[in-house]
Amino acid sequence: MSNEVAGDQVRPGISPYLVTLLGLAMFLNYTDRGSLSIVAPALQQQLGISNAAMGVALSAFFWSYAIAQPAAGWVAQRFAPRTVLAVATGLWSVATFACGLATGLVMLFVFRMLLGLAESVIFPTNARIFAEHAPEHQRGRCNSAMSIGHSMGPTVGTLVGAMILIAYGWRAVFFALGALSLLWLVPWLARRDPSLEAKAASAHEPASYREILSQRSLWGACLAQFCYSYPFYLVLTWLPLYLVNSQHLSLGSMAGVTAALYALQATAAVLSGWGSDILIRNGHSPTLVRKGFVIAGMTATGALFAGAAMTSGTMATTLLVASGFTVGLSGTMVFTIGQTLAGPRAGGRWMGFQNMVGNFSGIVAPIVTGIVVDWSGSFAGAFVVAAALSALGVLSWLFVVQRIRAVDWAPPAVPVKQVLASLAA
Repeated sequence: MSNEVAGDQVRPGISPYLVTLLGLAMFLNYTDRGSLSIVAPALQQQLGISNAAMGVALSAFFWSYAIAQPAAGWVAQRFAPRTVLAVATGLWSVATFACGLATGLVMLFVFRMLLGLAESVIFPTNARIFAEHAPEHQRGRCNSAMSIGHSMGPTVGTLVGAMILIAYGWRAVFFALGALSLLWLVPWLARRDPSLEAKAASAHEPASYREILSQRSLWGACLAQFCYSYPFYLVLTWLPLYLVNSQHLSLGSMAGVTAALYALQATAAVLSGWGSDILIRNGHSPTLVRKGFVIAGMTATGALFAGAAMTSGTMATTLLVASGFTVGLSGTMVFTIGQTLAGPRAGGRWMGFQNMVGNFSGIVAPIVTGIVVDWSGSFAGAFVVAAALSALGVLSWLFVVQRIRAVDWAPPAVPVKQVLASLAA
């Protein structure tokens, strides 16, 4: 067995019920975050706004979400996970509901920023939980459950949201999805788990941000996540408009095609997470296994987007749908690798910073895509940008990120009060 994971085998593992609840929270998180793209075709027509302006609106969520990540990492590392996720879910449910009350683009932009702020803690909190409680040979499947959540959230959200949109209008989509998220609080608050309670907040002395930011692998993972996330967020924010405006699909057909892409993404996430865990449990190096999956996925994603840029019509749509599988293949590993590198003492803070840099792509991708489409009259240029960034991400995994194992953090400083007490004794 690889010496990179042998010592990790002593961990008892993590509750499947807890992983299921966290995956469901991720599902609702991405259902709400993708809600604007569902109503975008109707909203753009009703308000008469350009593609560039629509791109700015679609990016609003990510302005607050990305910038808040370091603070979210601190919150996730400092406070009890049970409390953090309960408060956050309540807030993002209210923010989603409020989007349905917007009377103009500016108000919608503000509410979407509030949604991003509320949702910012979910990845750092999950990272802390998995870094503390999931052994290496289970971490892939834990993160595959999260990937299923953020794949199936847009899938179900698109299908259900399209039906609500057609029947009741765009405001009802926000009302329904916001109310749905509140239901998650019932099983979450009913569950009692000592590892998620307040006393768990002091279980580990966190590594300092100075130590974390000095790690070469952190910066490599940040760049790689940005490059991974760019194609993902391009699709999340612009695919409905692309299918309706460029491919001339009906709202119902658009929903079906979009759902197929996310279903493929969820399938690949399961294969990636479970397959990598099986290989590691059988003695293969986490470095080779985790990097192998993420590099294969991002290489294929770049090739598919390049192909979509050089074709049109049904072929371009088919290639974009296929990219759902390749994005899912690599996505699970992006977060698994970060959690492994951070270890229990830095899970929340590390992933807060990594997720901040990675989610700047959520700001850039919608805006750049809108500008390119307005300027060129085509999505081809936007797809080329996504392909180029995928290639850059592969290089970062290969040459910047080092071995996939927990960083050997400096021993935590002994508090002065504890030193004085020991001397007095």
